[in-house]
Amino acid sequence: MRGEVCIGSASVLSLVALLLLIFMHVGQINTSTVPRGISMVNVNASAYGQALAVALGDPITGLYADNATAPLAEQQGLRDLYKFGLYSYCGYVNGTGVCSNSTAANRFQPFTAITSDMIANYTAFTVALVTEGAFIDSSYLGNFTNGAYYLIIIGSVCAALALFTGLLKHTVLFFLSTTFAVIGSLALLIGATIWTVMIKKAQSVNDFVVGNPSAVGDVSKSFPLGITVSTGDALFLLWAAWACLLVSILPYMIRSISRAAALTAGVLALAAGVGAIQKVSRVGRYLYTADGNRFFIKGIAYQEQGALSTDPNNPFSEPSTFIDPLANGTACARDLPFLQQLDVNTIRVYSVNSSLNHDDCMNALSQANIYTIIDLALPVNGSIDRNNPSWTTNLLDLYLETISVFSKYDNVLAYNVGNEVIVNPAGTGAAPFIKAAARDVRAYLNSISSSALVGYAAIDGDDSWVLPLANYLSCDPTGSNSGSTAIDLFGLNNYEYCGAASPSVYNTKNGDFAGYNIPAYFSEFGCVSQPPRLWTEVPVIFSPPMSDIWSGGIAFSYFPAQSNDGQFGMVTIDGNTVTPNDDFNRLKAQYNNVTFPTTPSQSSAGQTQYPSCPSQNSTWLASNTLPPTPNDAACNCLEGILSCQFTPKTSNTSSIVGPLLDLGCSLLGQNGGNCNDISANGTTGTYGRVAFCDPDVKLSFVMSEYYELTSRAATSCDFGGNATVNSAAPASVSGANAAASSCLSSPSATFTPSAPATASGSSGSSGSNGSGSSPSGNSKNAAVALLGGSPGALVGLGVAFAMGVVGSVLTIA
Repeated sequence: MRGEVCIGSASVLSLVALLLLIFMHVGQINTSTVPRGISMVNVNASAYGQALAVALGDPITGLYADNATAPLAEQQGLRDLYKFGLYSYCGYVNGTGVCSNSTAANRFQPFTAITSDMIANYTAFTVALVTEGAFIDSSYLGNFTNGAYYLIIIGSVCAALALFTGLLKHTVLFFLSTTFAVIGSLALLIGATIWTVMIKKAQSVNDFVVGNPSAVGDVSKSFPLGITVSTGDALFLLWAAWACLLVSILPYMIRSISRAAALTAGVLALAAGVGAIQKVSRVGRYLYTADGNRFFIKGIAYQEQGALSTDPNNPFSEPSTFIDPLANGTACARDLPFLQQLDVNTIRVYSVNSSLNHDDCMNALSQANIYTIIDLALPVNGSIDRNNPSWTTNLLDLYLETISVFSKYDNVLAYNVGNEVIVNPAGTGAAPFIKAAARDVRAYLNSISSSALVGYAAIDGDDSWVLPLANYLSCDPTGSNSGSTAIDLFGLNNYEYCGAASPSVYNTKNGDFAGYNIPAYFSEFGCVSQPPRLWTEVPVIFSPPMSDIWSGGIAFSYFPAQSNDGQFGMVTIDGNTVTPNDDFNRLKAQYNNVTFPTTPSQSSAGQTQYPSCPSQNSTWLASNTLPPTPNDAACNCLEGILSCQFTPKTSNTSSIVGPLLDLGCSLLGQNGGNCNDISANGTTGTYGRVAFCDPDVKLSFVMSEYYELTSRAATSCDFGGNATVNSAAPASVSGANAAASSCLSSPSATFTPSAPATASGSSGSSGSNGSGSSPSGNSKNAAVALLGGSPGALVGLGVAFAMGVVGSVLTIA
């Protein structure tokens, strides 16, 4: 039975039960059309006068009320018919009646009700005449029906709660709905049973006869008492409500039973002091769960492909936009059963939007024991540019904002600080920026007590630079065996196993990483160049000798994805319908047959050692001197005192920052200045004092330098209408230099960053000015003039840097 049918039928049954109970409750609260027709029990006394005349041998006068609206219980005369409800009872004469004062838990005391309406002498005759049976025991009937009232109230409230909690469609609330339905059914059952028994007991008066005691049985000389008790329709409504609520328990249970195991496990785990999904930690070069078992990443890439870039400078067909797969709870609910069919324990997500809500997806994945590896970069403007790399405030703020949003979830396994930033030996000068990103992200994770790992995913390539890259990202440039700048998890996007290949294709990679010091895994695998994809590499990856070296892998890709090598994808999606293809079914078969090796044990995994970093050579260009931690406070301070500020005429600043920087650096060169202070070079390990600021601040700095070098000529702060003189800036060059030097008092500092104040990163707080340590080998001493300094030759950094800045401008979707 589908969940929608279950919850729908349960809700309908609960609603019917509640409506029936409402009608039952209104019975006899007054004599209007609906309430007068509903009663728990009826007592007909219309023939009692004849019986009394037979018993006394005299005609009876004044027994019955002449005024149907005369108040009850004031000896105003007996009524033909009495109807009892839960809150009051009413007396009727010829269809017209009056009710007692309404009160909660009205007690069913029929004998008291009729005798209190008779004049005194008839009351005495009646007491003397009717001497036995439960009908006259007002205390007995009243006490039991009073208790039954409270049970019925409990049952009614539970029926309402079962209905409303079931409609809210939440796992815990489904269990509450079932609980309320069970309690309500039990309470109604007991209440209805008590009323049924009490009515049956009271009906003993129906067989009572009057006349000559010796003539009992002689129809001519004996006569029925004339008081009869009958069951009212409200009792039937009560039994019907009980039946509906009872039946509703089944669909409520069916709706929630699929989640019962996960919830029970979560409750037991909470009682044991741990989360619903186990924490995964790095020990030595392996991963382990909290219970000490070896953990392998058995995952799938889970990111719907955005629009592909048409930029000729983008040879890798990387997307220019993205779709956050964790922000659509409906899509996650649609896909989760298929992820579970694959038996994956991890998904890799390449881009997320930190401004959106991810609760539904992340919580559903957690309940399914599925971890996430989240890439922190965004397409185009939100990542380290492989051609002109930098590590700036806007990127750091973007990364930390994403971590801050996802830190509340218990199933984030790792954050990747980059994916395929370096693709050839010439680009290895970008490695210091990747390592600086890992350093600052690790420091932030430690500051918020997060157990998430820091990772990087590398493109596969020649060993001459891929292996040094892996070693560089896990090394200690200080030579003190510290992991403060090292990643925790190295991913390799490896597609060398194609078709029905032999396990021997992995021999070289196994040899390369046999002595690696941190966990490594295949962050992508699944060659499409030689279809069909048989996935026979899966048992190879998850068994010795590879399991002694690698910690699993991520199959690429769940969603359809175009690439230069072919078409990826394991499902076709049409609305809410998922159709798996043969790739899916073959991977499902392989993944479901995987049994994780258990060796080495956690106790024998050893401690991680951080070796010295690889030396530079012709194929490895990275310096061991890292860029500083980007400092929002310093950049904001600097921006506020710059004499010529970037004030763009367009909101699309990424399209103009590069050309304007090119222009600014060219103008500086013509006037004896340079752009050294905004440049960063990972090969030489030199980083300008403003190199960690975002591109807008860098451009304002270049504009101000030119403005100061030209003695603040009005035309020097225009730049096609994209610059404005800052009236709050210091009045002199020396004052400007002093203020700028104060803002940048520690341009080479590294420190623990904090989360940005805003998602845009423009007013973040990733550090405070002048804190932390300053590594050697960085740029000029702060005492050197920043603005309007001594002339120098232009070193050509302006043009080279300009196009790179376009790639580093942050635009948060």
